[in-house]
Amino acid sequence: MELDVQFRPMKAPPTDKVLLSFRKDAGFKGGVPPQKAADPRGTIQWVAVEMKNKQIGIARLELAPPMFCFVSELMILSQYRGRGVGHWLVKRIEQYCLGTGIQRLVLEAAEGTDDFYKSQAFVPDPLLPRLWRKEISPLQRRMFTPMFG
Repeated sequence: MELDVQFRPMKAPPTDKVLLSFRKDAGFKGGVPPQKAADPRGTIQWVAVEMKNKQIGIARLELAPPMFCFVSELMILSQYRGRGVGHWLVKRIEQYCLGTGIQRLVLEAAEGTDDFYKSQAFVPDPLLPRLWRKEISPLQRRMFTPMFG
């Protein structure tokens, strides 16, 4: 990716105004969904992609170590789509989660995003078909890495 971007865990959730702006840009109808109460089984961490101190992408991570991270509200501003920013963000989320001991990402793909998630090696969950998952265990990756060529 040619853009000079940075991955930043956010110190606080985005304001409703910021979230509404990202959701509107992404084509979501309606307002900002109500924030869920904190769940004692995990934590919520918002992350951002920044370019020149401007947020150009965000995602909400519901961390439930060591089992999984539920990714939601993953959005890249439309003027930056098609440049690899979304792929870059997913890779940074994987690295972040691996650093916390999490080995699986889970998400509910928005309409029209299936191809993007397939390109990132997500697969439909066999038990909950609306959900997509990706195993990110470093051990599993080594097992399936070609040993030649």
